[in-house]
Amino acid sequence: MRVVIVGAGVVGLSIAYHIKRMAPHYDILVVDMMSGAGMGDTGKSAAAFRTIFSSKLNRLLAKTTIDFYRDVQRGGWPLSMRFVGYLFLATNSEVESLKPVIGELRTMGLAIDYVDPPKGIRLRVTEDEEAREMGLDDIATGILIRDAGILDPEKVLRYYEQQFLRLGGRVAFGVKVTSLLARPKKPLEIPGEPFAWQDYRIVGIQTASGSVEADAVVLATGAWTGDLAASLGYGLPLRPHKRHVFVVKADGALRNLLYDDSLTGEGAMPFVILPRGIYVRPEPDEGNFWIGLADRRPYGFDEFGVDEALWRYGIYPVLSKYIPAFEGKTPHNSWYGYYDENVVDGVAVVDKLAEGLYVAAGTSGSGIMKADAIGRLAASLVLGKERAELYGGVEVRTDALAKNRCLEPERLIL
Repeated sequence: MRVVIVGAGVVGLSIAYHIKRMAPHYDILVVDMMSGAGMGDTGKSAAAFRTIFSSKLNRLLAKTTIDFYRDVQRGGWPLSMRFVGYLFLATNSEVESLKPVIGELRTMGLAIDYVDPPKGIRLRVTEDEEAREMGLDDIATGILIRDAGILDPEKVLRYYEQQFLRLGGRVAFGVKVTSLLARPKKPLEIPGEPFAWQDYRIVGIQTASGSVEADAVVLATGAWTGDLAASLGYGLPLRPHKRHVFVVKADGALRNLLYDDSLTGEGAMPFVILPRGIYVRPEPDEGNFWIGLADRRPYGFDEFGVDEALWRYGIYPVLSKYIPAFEGKTPHNSWYGYYDENVVDGVAVVDKLAEGLYVAAGTSGSGIMKADAIGRLAASLVLGKERAELYGGVEVRTDALAKNRCLEPERLIL
C-alpha cells in the first residue's frame, strides 16, 4: 500500500514515521513544495511547549507528546529541551479572572504556583507617566506553570525525518501539489469521469511535474491547508495567521535576566508572558531573547515581510516599561511565518475527508507541542483503526479530532 503525505513539517513527518513504524511494509512518500523539511510553519515557530490546557483532550495530546520528547532526549537524542516553565505576569484584574481556572487546573494535579517575578521586571509601571498614558497596569503576581518550556524545533524535526528514512521512507522536495487524482468506484469508461453524481475515491496527487498514484493521501500542509482544501472542494475552518519573532541580544543587565534560573533551575529564565500579549522567550544556547506578540492580525498570506512597525509601536513601548533593561535595544534579527488557526475552536483537525483522503492540520500555534500525538492519531486513522495508542499507552478514538465534532472549548489559547 502506498501513502503520500503532503507537507514535510513536524506534523507530516510525525505521521509518516508512525505509519512506517506501525506498518513497515507500506510505501510512504512525503512531498513538500519547499526545498527542505520544516521550512513552513515548523521552522518559523517560537518553539515553546506547555502541557497545561483547560480541555482534557488538549492536555492529553500535549502531555503525551512532551513525555515522548523528554524520553527521546533522555535516550541520547538532544532536542535542546528545557523545562524553564511559562511565567504569566498577571495584573490585579487578571489574577481575579484567572483564579477559578487555576484552581480547577490545580485540582487536576497540574503544577501551577504563584511566585515573585525575577529581578529586573518592573511591577509598578503606573509610577511611570507614559505607562499610565498607555493604560498599562501594575503586575500583581507571577503565575508559574512548571510543566512547560522551550526546545529546538529543527532537532525535533530531524528526529522524525531520520527515523522515517531509517525505516525506508522516502521524501521529495520542490513538489507542488496542484490537484488530486480521483477515480470512480464503479467506472463506466467514459471520458471525464468521475462525474458529480458518481461515488469516487482519491487515488493520488497531481503535481507540476506529473502525477503520483497512492492508496491514501494525507494533507499535513499547515497554514496552506485551508486554501488547498478549499481549492480541492473541501471546506475546513482553517486560516493562515501571521507570526513575527524579533531577536534581541542578551547583553549587560539582559544577560543576567536571561540566565536567572532561580525559579526552575534549568539554566535560563522562564518563558515570560507580559500583559497585552507580549511574550519573551529565552534562547540560552544563543544568548538571545525571542520576542513576539499574540495579536489579532488579518488572516491570509501577504507579501510585506517582517512588520518593523510591530516592534517599534506594538512591542517595544510595552516591553521596555515592564522590563527596563530593554530600553534602547533593537532586534539584530527577525523573521515571520504562518500557522494554521482553526477559527472555530482552536483545536487540530485530524479526519478522513473522502475515500483515500485525510487531513491533519489546524494546530493553531501548538503543532510542535502536540505533533507526536497527532502523528499517532492520524497514522491509526489511515491504517483503518478505530482507536489510536498515544505515547505511554493511553488510547483515544481516531475520530476524536474529526472536523464535525463537539469538543470541550479550550480557554487557554495563547
